[in-house]
Parts: sequence; structure tokens; C-alpha cells
Amino acid sequence: MHLIRPLLIAASLLLSGTSLAREINVPVPMDYRLIRNVLINQLFTGPGQSARLWQDGKQCSFLDLSNPQIAGENGQVKIDNNVHAQFGAKMGGRCMTLVKWSGILETFQKPTLDKTGNVLSFPVTSTNAFDANGQKLNISQLQDLLQQVVAPRLADLKIDLNESRGDIVKTLLPYVPAEDSEQLHDSVNSLRFNSVKADNNAIVLNLGFIANVKPADTSPVAALNANELQQWQSIWQNWQASLDNSIDQLPLSGDLAANRDTLHAVLQQAGQAFEQGLSSDHPEGNDPVRLFINESWDQLAPLLRAVSKQLPGAEGLRYLTLIAATDLMYELESIGSPFGLEISANGLRKIARSYIKHQNG
Repeated sequence: MHLIRPLLIAASLLLSGTSLAREINVPVPMDYRLIRNVLINQLFTGPGQSARLWQDGKQCSFLDLSNPQIAGENGQVKIDNNVHAQFGAKMGGRCMTLVKWSGILETFQKPTLDKTGNVLSFPVTSTNAFDANGQKLNISQLQDLLQQVVAPRLADLKIDLNESRGDIVKTLLPYVPAEDSEQLHDSVNSLRFNSVKADNNAIVLNLGFIANVKPADTSPVAALNANELQQWQSIWQNWQASLDNSIDQLPLSGDLAANRDTLHAVLQQAGQAFEQGLSSDHPEGNDPVRLFINESWDQLAPLLRAVSKQLPGAEGLRYLTLIAATDLMYELESIGSPFGLEISANGLRKIARSYIKHQNG
């Protein structure tokens, strides 16, 4: 599930080719905060983002990890965990503490792809444990537990494309015309990680998939009728309310906090432009959808570029915002063309009808 956002951001960055069937490759940066979220959801499910990785049958001895911190260092992923361990014995029905230790477990883990390119894993290459004073751990029983129990559990961290494909299709399918749904499934099924590397700021994955490009259908699409338009207005109102709420919840600080009004205003303009494109014909060269993107992008791009520095998993926005509006539309249409999508009033009418049909189905 956590991969959907970066995969969809990647989709907007693809460059078009000339062949009818081609493999598209694009670097997908995954912020370490996003990797941390995956780790927490997979392992640190206890109170306060903790994980009890070992305990004895009498529950007098245990080992807990908590508060994982992730960064990149020397081409590997470094994870620092708080460790709290206790060894005890049960006497007279009560636990007697024999040894108690708290400190930091530091693991270095190498991002690794399996042979199929479907699974990204993080095998442990080294471990170190220190107490609060920076002194190395010297308790042999605890050292053995960290090596034999804890390190393998941290190495179980995985990002599996096979687990994400269904969510990606489910997210995109309502917007794709029925005749192009098979192409969507084929492209998502062909998704592969081709390479991976860890730098200081993110893990950079090279994502590849096969796309079949068909000639663009430029025939005019009829405007939405009154019933369709009413259904669209209801859909858009729900979307806008959700997006407005998300904008209000963005963890922005400093000068960026003042830009919430800009985001709300652009969202309002989008609704007006989209409804105009859906409901009325327009002279050639004055497509309201394309005009909206061209006119709003110069205002939005610098803001989104700054916002991406504060939001987990938003590294890809920095790449996207370096593209001019005209090139952005070209590249968005490059990825959308195999699925019958285009950035225009015509394209929006297809998407709206597909979504309305999906909602009514």
C-alpha cells in the first residue's frame, strides 16, 4: 500500500518513446521517512511504535525495540533502534530482575532486489549496540539475542510489488475506459524494480514496465448531459472537501503555512475549469483543462517543490516541479496514452464518464 504514492508519482515523470511497445524506466526516490513507515507497519506495531521481539515463557525476560530512526550512510540503510532488555528469574511466583540494559542497536542493511525484480529487501550486513554513554554492549547473552533474533527480524523488512499491484489497479481502474482496462492490468503486471541504490537522502529505485502505445483518438467527445454533469458535480464536491481537508492537515511550517490559501484557491479554480471542459464546447486552442494546467503550474510548481522537502515520501515532487507545464502535459499523456487518457477536456470527459459508470456499477 505504501508504494502506491511513489509509483503514481513515477507515472507522471515518464518520457514518451516512439515504438508501439516499449519498456519505460524511471528513477523513483523513496524518502527514508516512507521506509520508516513501512517498517513500523510491518514490525513496530506495539504501544508507542515498539516491538517485543523476544520473551521467555515465564515473561520474566524480554527484549523490546522502539522508535526506529532510518538514514542512508555509505550506500546502505542505517537503522537505529532504542533497546530495552531484561533478564530475570521467577521465584515464589514473582520475577526477580537479574540484568537490565537499555541502549541503541545500530544495524546497517543493504537494499537488495530478488531475481524477479518484485521484492526489495534489506539484509543486515553489520550490527552494533551501545549504551547511553556510547560504551559497546558487553553482555554475551544479549549480544547473542541481538544477532540471532533481532537482526533477522529487522532483515524481514520487505517492499513487495506483488502486494501492491492490486491496490495500484484498484486506484487507477475507475478512471480508465473499459476498453483499455486490459492494458492497465498488463502494464501493472509488468512492473519491475530494475535496480536500487541508497544515498544519503533516499532509496532510489529504477522502476520499469511495458507500455503499448496506440494512436491517439482525437475525435471529439460529447459534453456531459445534465444527468452526468449533476453526478460529476457531486463527485467533485466530495473530492474537493477531502482535498481541502488534506491541505488543512499538511504539516507545513514557517512561510509555507501561509500558502495553504494558494492551494485552496488553485483547487477551486480546477473545479471551475474542469466543469467548463466537461459541460461546454470551446474554440480550438482554448481547451479550459489545458489552459488551467498551463496557467496554474507556474504558481504551483515552486510551492510544491518547497512542500516536498517537508512531506514524507514526496521526493518525486521535486523532479515533477522542474518540468515546464507544456512538457508536463506531454509526459502525463505519455503514460496515459496506453490507457486511452489525455490531458484535455476530451480526455476529462472520458475519465468522468468512466468514473461515473464505475460508481453506478
